[in-house]
Amino acid sequence: MKHLTLSGYHRKNQYRFIALAAFVSLALAGLSNSFAQEDQSITLTTNKGSYLPGDTVQVSGIVTGQSSALVAIQVKDSDGNLILIRTLQADQDGNFAVQFKIPPTATSGKFSIIASSKIGGFVVTQTKAIEASVPEFGEVAAQVLVLSTIFIILVFARSGPRGFGFGVLSSKISKALTNS
Repeated sequence: MKHLTLSGYHRKNQYRFIALAAFVSLALAGLSNSFAQEDQSITLTTNKGSYLPGDTVQVSGIVTGQSSALVAIQVKDSDGNLILIRTLQADQDGNFAVQFKIPPTATSGKFSIIASSKIGGFVVTQTKAIEASVPEFGEVAAQVLVLSTIFIILVFARSGPRGFGFGVLSSKISKALTNS
């Protein structure tokens, strides 16, 4: 009877050993995949961090882990609208570049540049955010007002025999208004 109990004990431990071996092999496979993925990456850079509507954005990147990889590029505006989609071929060293313009109708916010490539059987994705800033109407209006005021002062405030002083200006405006 002890023999049957001992045999059952070995079977039970054998199943535990098989389960443990399977778990360890899966864990090691996961570690080797994570080490493999460290050598597979995409790096994105832009010529600036902030842009105005109409500015050209120059994007460059490097794919590591596979030479001459195909790279899918997507650019989305601050509302999530797709404004560019391209597929590029990286060179033998993994370098690629693309440029696009910030639309003249863009609103302020973050634009997302998304690059994806299949490297060594894995899809690798990298996202870079850039800032689009649209001058507020109040800022533009204030600048126009200041420049207009300076212009008026410089042109119409000259006095003297050849000057066009405020007195002459006001008399011409009065005459124009009475004649109409």
